[in-house]
Amino acid sequence: MDDFNNSFGFGGEPEKPKENDYNSFQQNAYQDTNNQSAGNYYTPPADSVFTPAFEQSFDAPAKKPKKKSRALVTIIIIAFVCFAVAGAGLVISTVSPNFSNTLTNKTESSESVTGGAEAEVKESATNSAKDEEGNLTTVGVAEQCKDSCVGITVYTDQTDYYDFYNYGGSSNSSGKVASGEGSGVIMAEENGKTYIMTCAHVIEDASSFTVTLENDKEYEAKMVGFDSQTDIGVLVINATGLKVAEFGDSKAIQVGQDCVAIGCPGGLQFKNSVTKGVVSALDVPVSSSIGYKNECIQVDAAINPGNSGGALFNMQGQVIGINSSKIASTEYEGMGFAVPSNTAVDAANSLIKNGYVAGRAKIGIEYNSLSNYTNAASILNALEKKGYKDAEGTMVIQTISDDSDLKDKDVQKYDMIVAVDGETLTTTDIVTSKLSDSKPGDTITLTIARVEGNSIKTFDVKCKLIESKQ
Repeated sequence: MDDFNNSFGFGGEPEKPKENDYNSFQQNAYQDTNNQSAGNYYTPPADSVFTPAFEQSFDAPAKKPKKKSRALVTIIIIAFVCFAVAGAGLVISTVSPNFSNTLTNKTESSESVTGGAEAEVKESATNSAKDEEGNLTTVGVAEQCKDSCVGITVYTDQTDYYDFYNYGGSSNSSGKVASGEGSGVIMAEENGKTYIMTCAHVIEDASSFTVTLENDKEYEAKMVGFDSQTDIGVLVINATGLKVAEFGDSKAIQVGQDCVAIGCPGGLQFKNSVTKGVVSALDVPVSSSIGYKNECIQVDAAINPGNSGGALFNMQGQVIGINSSKIASTEYEGMGFAVPSNTAVDAANSLIKNGYVAGRAKIGIEYNSLSNYTNAASILNALEKKGYKDAEGTMVIQTISDDSDLKDKDVQKYDMIVAVDGETLTTTDIVTSKLSDSKPGDTITLTIARVEGNSIKTFDVKCKLIESKQ
């Protein structure tokens, strides 16, 4: 391996991301407000100064007006008053007819918009739960199925944490904290217990759960198990007599048929909201959180965060899918996806019976992607010269389980899987797809690449698959 390190710079371990430097925090600089321009300041108005319109000496004696001048002013004022009265009469006699009409018209207009007219609310026709052909309407699906739909609150254990100028610490108190909400559907009842089907990503990281029914009654729930590949999970509550949903055959779904989604978009405040749409497409490949591609139902019914785990119904009130994800992009608005009911039921039943989905095949290794290593480019270049072009999906083996068929083969840590059944790993999806199409006991051929000295050699190994119990 030392020769490998010297030739390709292969460190043996993936490059680790740098930790955040908490001491690099900088405060915003204080800005001096005195640098502002004078125009930004408010300038109060100057005090008012009384300036007389004329100047007069208060010491000078006032002059007495002459009687002749006073008489003349009196005559002028009397004449002006008489003229104003006469003019006013003329104006009044001229405009009063129009003024009178205007007042009359306004009164008539006011009377014309008043009366005994009033709005009336009449009894509306009741929406029927079934159409003329006997199928359920959207109203009928909601009435028949809502009691089978539940809201799920997930909790995580959390210790109080404080941070004081980058010096962290924890207090002595701890407890569960609500960390998310989702949807679910009542799938079965047995031995005094009721089982709730939901999505794996809703419950996989939580420590405890609360299930809320349509009537707002709450139950503490426990996890039965979850399967990341199908994104299906199961909870159980101590209750009986609840309404169990009916599941339909997802293989009978047709593109264009109506469907109804019921769930909790945005959380329990919108519990069991109903949306309607059509089936847009079938068998649409959607990648799961662990790389497997599920064949999903595509719908245009509104499916938002919180709807995950809720049921997708046909117009007979049967569950045909479990709403799992939504492309939250403006370019793809209105594209929701659901796990087909046949897939969901098989996974959930196996989780209840075994605690895992039985019949899954695996190689029995843990690996890192070649792209995580600093010498990836050198390795890829060498592999391309050997005929394995674009092998970006190459898997660097880290551990081999004791029950793996590779345990007794000529395979070791840091060996690389570059092809499976002769197909170059341009992506790791090639391996996961191969495993999903296989069963425990099947045999596949792995092409192994190993660095020796200044070169890379390749060889094939037969591997018998074992059962995955995760």
